[in-house]
Amino acid sequence: MLARSSRVPLVSIVVAGLAAFVISFITTFLIVGVYAFVLAFQARGAPDPAKINAFANQFAPFLSPLVLSIVVIAAAYRVVKRAQAPQIWYGALVGIIAAVPTAIFARSLTLIEVISLVLPVVGGVLGAYLATRPQRVSQ
Repeated sequence: MLARSSRVPLVSIVVAGLAAFVISFITTFLIVGVYAFVLAFQARGAPDPAKINAFANQFAPFLSPLVLSIVVIAAAYRVVKRAQAPQIWYGALVGIIAAVPTAIFARSLTLIEVISLVLPVVGGVLGAYLATRPQRVSQ
C-alpha cells in the first residue's frame, strides 16, 4: 500500500489568519462605534469626538489583541480540524499570519505591542491543541 503524502493546508492557514485579523479589526471598530452611538443618545445630538478618541485610544490597544486571540483560537481550531494530518504548528502559523498585519501597523515595540504580537500565536497553538486532543466518550 502506498502512503498518502499529507500536505500542509497553506491556503487554509493564510485565509484563516487574515480573516481572523479582519474580523478582530471590524469587531474593535464596531465596539468603538457602539460607544459613539451611546454617546450620541446621551447627548441627544452629535457625540463629542474627543470622548470617542479618548475611548478608542484607551481601550483599542488592549481590546484588539484579546479579540484577535479569541478569533485566532477559533480559526486555528477549524484549520486543524479540517486538515488531513492535523499538526499543532498549523495553529501557530495561523497566529503568525494573523499577527503580521499587527506588526506592520505597529508604531513602536512597546511591551503592549510585543504582547499583541505573541497573543495570536499562543491563541493559534491553543486552538490547534484543542482540535488535536482526543475526544472523550462519556458512558
